[in-house]
Amino acid sequence: MAFLFRLIKSILVNSFKFINAIRLVLLNVIFIMIVLFIVASYDTDEMEVEVADNSYLRLDLNGFIVEKKRPMNLSQEISKQLSGMDNEAPQEFEAQEIIKAIQFAEDDPKITGLVLELTGLQSANLNQLTDIGASINHFKDSGKPVYAYADNYSQSQYYLASYADKITLPPNGFVLLQGYAVNRLYFKNLLDKLLVTPHIFKVGTYKSFVEPFTETRMSEYSKTANQHWLNQLWQTYIDRVLTQRKDNPKLTAESINPTLQQVKENLKAVNGDTSQYALSMGLVDQLAFHDQFINELSEDAQQESNDLPNMIDYRAYQATLPLLYQYTGADSQIAVIHGTGEIISGVNDGTSIADKSFNTLLREAKNNPRIKAVVIRLDTPGGSAFASENIRQQVLALKDAGKKVVVSMGAVTASGGYWIASAADQIIASPTTLTGSIGIFGMFATFDKSLDKIGIQQDGVATNPLSNIGVTQALTPELAEIFQMGIENGYANFLQIVAEGRGMTIEEVDKVAQGRVWTGTDGLNNGLVDELGDLHSAVLKAAELANIEDFDVISIEPRLSSKQVFFNQLFTKTIQFLPSGLITQPAIFSIFETIEKQSNFIARINDPQSRFVYCTQCYVE
Repeated sequence: MAFLFRLIKSILVNSFKFINAIRLVLLNVIFIMIVLFIVASYDTDEMEVEVADNSYLRLDLNGFIVEKKRPMNLSQEISKQLSGMDNEAPQEFEAQEIIKAIQFAEDDPKITGLVLELTGLQSANLNQLTDIGASINHFKDSGKPVYAYADNYSQSQYYLASYADKITLPPNGFVLLQGYAVNRLYFKNLLDKLLVTPHIFKVGTYKSFVEPFTETRMSEYSKTANQHWLNQLWQTYIDRVLTQRKDNPKLTAESINPTLQQVKENLKAVNGDTSQYALSMGLVDQLAFHDQFINELSEDAQQESNDLPNMIDYRAYQATLPLLYQYTGADSQIAVIHGTGEIISGVNDGTSIADKSFNTLLREAKNNPRIKAVVIRLDTPGGSAFASENIRQQVLALKDAGKKVVVSMGAVTASGGYWIASAADQIIASPTTLTGSIGIFGMFATFDKSLDKIGIQQDGVATNPLSNIGVTQALTPELAEIFQMGIENGYANFLQIVAEGRGMTIEEVDKVAQGRVWTGTDGLNNGLVDELGDLHSAVLKAAELANIEDFDVISIEPRLSSKQVFFNQLFTKTIQFLPSGLITQPAIFSIFETIEKQSNFIARINDPQSRFVYCTQCYVE
């Protein structure tokens, strides 16, 4: 027995020592992270940046141009580090911050010119690129040159490059202009094979979200409507590139939008050399590798020595600039509130437009007596009808409080986004904004046939027919009629809301509704939009409506607690000390991500009544 007690005692003691060791390791890891954070806080990146005389501003945008940056996601940051992507990981760049930097560089005597390094630019919409391009044109008007370089030019990269005085491509590069397309995955045959029954309720001839679950291909209605606005966007792209590159006589509309036969013939003429093809078609001005491109900048800058030209990167230059919105102490203020992503119910961290979180920002503007007007910058395809109405009610409360409200539309403000926008005093969109999509739908699936096929049946008793609603039981015709009545009521409400907000009759709204997507130009012609312009235009319009001349522009954003700010900074600084390159992500994962995004829509939007005002086709490839 004594031996047994000694054995038990030994096990318990050693277990305690093991647990204590783990505790000490965890505490030490936390301590080391804090120390690393403190050390990293004093690295050279935090030193004061000085702009040398005769410098080029290097716009090196390695990542995505966005409306607003997303909050830091710790798991994503760790994943980047472990996959070895940390050094060249794509970043997010706010369009308005880029525009501000170019505007300051225009008047900065130390800035000689602008260099667009576009190899790393992965994504930007046409609206953002056009707004940035306008600031580049102003920069050139000051007499300062603009140069563009990329290893290869994608469609977005080339569009921004077209604003440069000279476009350079390496001798082994290419320019790829593919136009725009809308493509979707269709699940009907899969659902049939799995014996899954989708129940669809919708109003709107062009409300095509449900098509992938009921059809095997895009309907002719959808093809006609989508082709209309796709052609408008692509023609806008062609026209603007031709305008910006008008000094190159080789460039024609066929250079940008050739047929396959023309591509084949012109490539054959240069023996299949893609860079020579781009040069011969006027798409670029010269062929040179990066080192030669940089050396030519020295010559153009007329430097006395042969040293490389002075360069200051965008991020470094941005650190020398004042905040985007400066507080001067003016008695009147105009608030800018950004809403980006799908419209959902509840709260979130800013990656989508959650009604409770977004309404908190609107109430802050309403309760601030110095704020005379609010500009709501929306970039959303819509989402939950319930959440959209909750936000619209808060917009109406803003107006009841005497605030003027202007909605500035980004690349997309459609369906639920337009539900919200219709309450504003003025709606301003860009010519290529996708808007409208005034329609509504609901759907869910039942698996009773699937279960029956594998030998599972359900049976029981209930006190009410509604007690038996569920995914494991078939939907009765009576319940289907009830659900459809609810959707039709939702569409009638949508028409009424737009009619009241826009001063139109219900019949006039219905003619431009039915779920059809329009461009901003179309919207101006059919009464859905008041003016064409950008965010700056919306701020000026808000000041005009509020009858104020001297005002500050402020941004109202979700507030982080001091604890959240500290840990975000801590993890941002210390994440780099994790081992790099431990995991990789196969390319096929992106396919599954696409399937998940399209098929998991209902769970993501979480409308309590399963009524959706959403434009799925408002994304182009």
